[in-house]
Amino acid sequence: MAEASAQESEDEFAPTERGAAERLAFFSDAVVAIAITLLAIDLQVPQGDTAAQLVAAVAAHRGEYLAFLISFAVIARHWISHHGVFRYVGRATLPLIWLNMLWLLVIVLTPFFTKFISEEHLDFARFAVYALAETLQVSTFAAILAVLTRTRGYIPGTPRQLVRYGWVPAAVTGFAFLVSVPLFPLLGAWSFAVWGLVPFVGDRITNAMGITGKDGI
Repeated sequence: MAEASAQESEDEFAPTERGAAERLAFFSDAVVAIAITLLAIDLQVPQGDTAAQLVAAVAAHRGEYLAFLISFAVIARHWISHHGVFRYVGRATLPLIWLNMLWLLVIVLTPFFTKFISEEHLDFARFAVYALAETLQVSTFAAILAVLTRTRGYIPGTPRQLVRYGWVPAAVTGFAFLVSVPLFPLLGAWSFAVWGLVPFVGDRITNAMGITGKDGI
């Protein structure tokens, strides 16, 4: 409680500090935009002279298209969370910058990891690589939130629950990705359904804890 109160009563950050935090957010936005665009570059265009041939061509590449949609949703969800937090950031410390770079590293590698799960024969190793990468990314984001609280990097007016417990939904989301790995031998491709529950579970926890601000997190 005292930590959150101190955070809210802190004077406005110096313009240079706020500027550095904004540049970090803008840079992150640009990297995410490039990565999410690269997902579509290698998509195969279905070929065919008739509707039946086009449908058959789409069906032949359905794994690739599904992997694209999954990765698009994953990156979009990561960006939404990042955007919701960084609008409250007023100071970009060196630990925060390096953690953010690690977070961006996984974002940049997501198009590469997407190829792992777009193969015709999806196996445990390919699924595990993608899931563990996402676990690393979400865990890194949880660490970013913890560093922001420890270094009092939030601006005055930041929702109290975000300052104190903002890392909790991220940690739970990372755990969900991790849990999907041992489920793969049992569920096969249905293990992706666990990933589909991640945003729902994260939102439920966020709302239950009152972490969202008036505009959402």
